[in-house]
Amino acid sequence: MRYGVVVEELAIEVMAQLPDDRARQEVMALVEVVRMDPRAWPDVRAPGSVEEIREAFGRRCWIQFTPHAGAIEVRDIGWAG
Repeated sequence: MRYGVVVEELAIEVMAQLPDDRARQEVMALVEVVRMDPRAWPDVRAPGSVEEIREAFGRRCWIQFTPHAGAIEVRDIGWAG
């Protein structure tokens, strides 16, 4: 995907199972909000930083992601619609 977002195969499969384009757009909007949030990025100066999985929530969706320097890796997507 574009804009420094890495989507794993599982998340791609889940995106395909969302009910419609509106749901996919809502999930992608949440991904963009997370990507633009500097607090989501790890401190690259911290030696031995541990990869951590984080979550973000929208109105009807959530994502599980791992921030990396310059990108987020989407691990899972949920939809309550």
